[in-house]
Amino acid sequence: MKLYFIAFLVLLHFTSHCFAQSDLYKTISVDGRQREYIIHLPPGYQSLAKLPVLFGLHGGGGTYENTIKFYNLNGLADKNGFIVIYPNAIAKSWTIPGFSTRSKGADTSVDDVHFISVVLDTIIRYYKGDSTHVFTTGISRGGEFSYYLAYKLSNRIKAIAPVCASVPSPVLKYYSFNHPTPVLIINGTADPLIPYDGGYGKYLRTNEPDEGFDMASTDNLLKKILLLNSCPVENKIAPMPDNDPDDDCTATKYQYSCGAADVILIKVQNGGHTWPGGKQYLPKFIIGKVCRDFNAEDEIFNFFLTVINKK
Repeated sequence: MKLYFIAFLVLLHFTSHCFAQSDLYKTISVDGRQREYIIHLPPGYQSLAKLPVLFGLHGGGGTYENTIKFYNLNGLADKNGFIVIYPNAIAKSWTIPGFSTRSKGADTSVDDVHFISVVLDTIIRYYKGDSTHVFTTGISRGGEFSYYLAYKLSNRIKAIAPVCASVPSPVLKYYSFNHPTPVLIINGTADPLIPYDGGYGKYLRTNEPDEGFDMASTDNLLKKILLLNSCPVENKIAPMPDNDPDDDCTATKYQYSCGAADVILIKVQNGGHTWPGGKQYLPKFIIGKVCRDFNAEDEIFNFFLTVINKK
């Protein structure tokens, strides 16, 4: 009986250890600062070849830990063999030159692009990360940072999927990619913070916001990305199923075929500053409504998998 009990304890320790190892909390020194990130590894990753790498970038005021449950990426990553990285910003806000932030205590001297690049080097070297298939997603500030990484780390980023995000109008004038970059945009027409039609949005911390708060409209941003990817103006319009008639939202998918760098806009009619299918993390009168007709993470993974499989 003792032998069975000991064997059980050994097995319990082994399985617990394996489970714990699927989410690795890491610290790394970058530019003299201690930085934090979490690595989520799919089951049996050591027996697999190189794996796609997805950065889940938290929004302003968020953390790398709460992003895991908020984005729901891990289950799909396990199913499709992705490594997911959850980096942590300093003072809960990514430093994006030219983009103003609502977060208090933001440190503008931080080089977050360098931080992401160093973390990516580590994932490629030690965790079988595929340097040719690196993706980013995130809501709000995380979506803005996705746009910025596609600009500043263009040679390393394969595709992006920002949610409830845009770039400031002054930045849009010089925004570019070094290579055609597939982009999935998910924006709500009733977003009070990043207005679909552009502008400053609500709840600013200053009565005279600078131009870094003046966001480009989704339509103007889309036009610029289509131009950068040499996309035709024609698109395929597909209304998405109204799976929850009680959510007061509907969604339409606009698909642009651009060779190796397709662009998709999911326009969420009456959707707020929210992750479709996710939590109503603040009251509707502050951030708007959550659309429950689809899950953002499903669309994001389908998009990235299409990018990987496209010849």
